[in-house]
Amino acid sequence: MKTPATRSGPSPAPPRRSRGAARHRIEPPSRLTLAALFFAAVLLLPACTGALRALRMGESLFGGGPFRALGLSGPLACFLGGGTLFALAYFLFRIPPRPYVAVHEATHALVGLLFGARVSRMRIGEESGSVDVSRSNAAILLAPYFLPLPAVAVLLVFGLGCAVAPLRGTAAGAVFAVLAGLAWGFHFCFTLNALLQPQTDLDAYGFFFSCVSLFFLNAVLLYFSLLAFGAASLPEGLRLLSDSIGRSYEWLWDWAFSLRAASEAAA
Repeated sequence: MKTPATRSGPSPAPPRRSRGAARHRIEPPSRLTLAALFFAAVLLLPACTGALRALRMGESLFGGGPFRALGLSGPLACFLGGGTLFALAYFLFRIPPRPYVAVHEATHALVGLLFGARVSRMRIGEESGSVDVSRSNAAILLAPYFLPLPAVAVLLVFGLGCAVAPLRGTAAGAVFAVLAGLAWGFHFCFTLNALLQPQTDLDAYGFFFSCVSLFFLNAVLLYFSLLAFGAASLPEGLRLLSDSIGRSYEWLWDWAFSLRAASEAAA
């Protein structure tokens, strides 16, 4: 599948383009900026492990249900069911990529608008597309890889429904959890397929920085997507996530201190 494309203002030396890669005309970051981003990605690695731990520990916040005997809460089982259903359909029926191309380009455009860019000339093809934006940055370039617009739409509708009537723990809430799982399955399947191909989107601000930040942002957004269907409040979910990430950095600090102490003792 050709991956979608996004373009911004012209520069005399456009980056190398691969098959279906994004077409950005941006000023390349300086070596100092790339080094700083690489260092920031290294510092973000413990947060990635903390976010994964929060996803596992968050099961206690997602609520009960008939799937407890399997170690799953009701919302999580419905969510995983929807994601698995889409993954099976994706691999068995070869879903055409055009809907993903449209979502990909719309995400570039939406985030570009949020950053004050002018958006024009969106083109959606069978396997690739492009959109022109007047400015670009890491958030605009990487947005389609961590921001699943269909899942956001499901969560917004679910949130509006909860404002009218209690939906958590009901059959309607379970349906929304399945829809959210389908939307995340759509995001993961097509995004992983795109990332398996050469992507200039990931190279612009450093491949390592892009991969680490995308991993972290996907894990955090997935955590809050699941939390939306559980019985816990947002402050409880934030507390669990921050505690889990904090413990990762505490472990790293303790490990570094013990390593230093061991080296001093050996000397």
